[in-house]
Amino acid sequence: MISAHNTPRVHSSRYMGYFPQTRTPRYLIAGQDGGQSIPLGPWGGRTLFLFSDTLLLAPGPHSGRAHAPISFTLPAGTESLFLANCAAVAQGSDLRAALASMKFYEDAEGLPMEILKPDNREIFRRIRFWPEHGICWDGRVFFYYLAVQTIDPSSIWGFRVLGAGVAELNLQTGATHRIAVRGDMLPWRNPGADFHFGVHVVPHDGWVYVFGSARDGIQSTARVARVRPACMAEPELYEYLSSSGPTWSSHFGDSCSLGPAAAEYSVSWNAWLEKYAMIYVEEYSKRVLLRTADHLWGPYREPLDLIGVPHQQSSALVYLGFEHAGFRREDGRRIFLSYCEPHFSPGSLLTLRFDQIA
Repeated sequence: MISAHNTPRVHSSRYMGYFPQTRTPRYLIAGQDGGQSIPLGPWGGRTLFLFSDTLLLAPGPHSGRAHAPISFTLPAGTESLFLANCAAVAQGSDLRAALASMKFYEDAEGLPMEILKPDNREIFRRIRFWPEHGICWDGRVFFYYLAVQTIDPSSIWGFRVLGAGVAELNLQTGATHRIAVRGDMLPWRNPGADFHFGVHVVPHDGWVYVFGSARDGIQSTARVARVRPACMAEPELYEYLSSSGPTWSSHFGDSCSLGPAAAEYSVSWNAWLEKYAMIYVEEYSKRVLLRTADHLWGPYREPLDLIGVPHQQSSALVYLGFEHAGFRREDGRRIFLSYCEPHFSPGSLLTLRFDQIA
């Protein structure tokens, strides 16, 4: 049994520039947040990567595009372009090789395109969309997203999460269809200071389990819902864990806490640990934490502090930490964890290898 006195030892190595700095003759990706990976299963051994805020450098001019403030001098004839979201498809089972093969969904100019575009009313309200996690089921890709509203353009933290929705992505074109419930594109509204839904999605025993987080003070706590795979596009059919029995409720307000987590985290079965593993980076301490459970819905044990993550001295926090379970090695003894830092810093990939149980 794993406990605070029986902790997996880990070795780590870091790869800078996890997703950023992807270069083509047409553009350079200088900085990027997110990067959730969704295995596409039997469809060619491919993986879909979903990104949020992205900074492109490209030869100009590009009229009608959003520009991002940056802290370095641009080469002559180059513009900085800002995307709220984008996506790419990669090939292969080795993560670093897959990243090198990523092909972004592009627009008519040959630049990465936003897969979730706001309408005119949303543009007026300064709303953009951040993809979360999702799943490929029977050849269809569903993923969750956050609606984020800018309330203070002078600050990188001047935004609030309005709620979450679900969308279907066309693997051929990258076009997405946002799913409305009675005209509402955000069926999961933010109930507190910060709420994320769809941070990780796990199919299990005829259900799809959708994890989320909620924060009213400083600490985020985990939540989980479930839905039948054929009903992912019908938010009114979701059930929410209301007690560790487990018992489930059709009312979102009845959802119970799974205990401490970060705003973003990952959950999967780890055969080497012989447990379900909830892994996240605590934003302010900048450390990797592990919680384990015998069942996907919990109860999850108290967090184990595994290791600190390398970071820039100027980074007040580290965020968007999650494992890429589709690329793990040795039955989960060696895992890959990505995380991001502020100010369009290059994202990082951390390899963790559980050496032994101490």
